[in-house]
Parts: sequence; structure tokens; C-alpha cells
Amino acid sequence: MFSQLTGMLDRLGGRLAKILNLIGGIALVALIPAFAWLVFGRYVLNETPTWVEQLSLILIVLITFPVAAACIRDNSHLSVSFFRDALPPKAAAVMALISYAAMVVFGYYMFIGGYDLVVFNWAKKMPIIHIPDGMRSIPMMVCGAGIAFYSVVHILKILSGWNTIAQSRFYSDELLDKDTE
Repeated sequence: MFSQLTGMLDRLGGRLAKILNLIGGIALVALIPAFAWLVFGRYVLNETPTWVEQLSLILIVLITFPVAAACIRDNSHLSVSFFRDALPPKAAAVMALISYAAMVVFGYYMFIGGYDLVVFNWAKKMPIIHIPDGMRSIPMMVCGAGIAFYSVVHILKILSGWNTIAQSRFYSDELLDKDTE
């Protein structure tokens, strides 16, 4: 039952990660023609389109935050696991549990901080493009929620795969992916 719940959450997380990566990809693709128009306007038309700067600020946070949350799920985020990997499997799994628990706390506070920024800045309008300034902080909220969610899923995967960890020669996050497929 516990491993079925973990597998279901992991599959849901996989679908959400695809959506988060899609958002980041679309924002990256949109950023390229926006800057092309900026360069064309500045150097060919001799009239700089000022809205590109404000749009690019939104696109950058749409690239950065959702993709960072998706990287937590895939374990492709920046991490230093040299010391953890040198430990015996059970000790390494406990270290991973501790680090994921810390990431749950970090994600929670990132979500709360993003929410506070959205609420605080919603009444203000961004110059030139006239949309609520709180829009810039929504991706940070999503990232915080994603970090917390994916870290909880990793914790559940470690707990449900404890027997596999105990029988292996070394600990690896990929070791647990076999249990939830």
C-alpha cells in the first residue's frame, strides 16, 4: 500500500515535471525572438522597444524557477553527494533523508515567501507592460511547492525502498526508481 502511494505520487510528479519543463521551454523560446526584436529595434530602426526588458524579467523567472523544481525530481539539480556516496548504504540513505527533509523546509518557506511577494506586489503594475508586479513571484511560489513536493516523494521512496537499500552494496537515488515503476 505504502509503495503504491509512493509510486502514484512519483508518476504524478513526473507529469508535473513535464509541465514545468514545458513552461520553461516555452519561456526560453519566447525570450529569443523578444531579444531579436530588441536588437533589430535598437540597431536597425534606431528606436529601442522598452517593453522587452520587462517581458524578459518575467520570462527569466519562468525559465529558472519551474525548471529548478523539476530538476529536484530528476536529481539533476546541483548537489554534492561525494561524502554521502562514500558511506554504507543505510547511512547514505539516512543522510539523503536528512537532506530531503531540509529541502522540504526550504521549499515550504520559498512557497510562503513567494506567496507573500505576490500578495504584496499584486496591486502595483509593472511599468510599460501594465500587468501586476506580483506575476514575477508566482514562479517562485510554484518552485517552492515543487521543491517541497518532490522532496517528500524522495523521502517516501527511500522509506518504501528501505529493504532494497539494505541489500545493496551502495546507495544511489536511481536505485529506488526500480521500486516505483
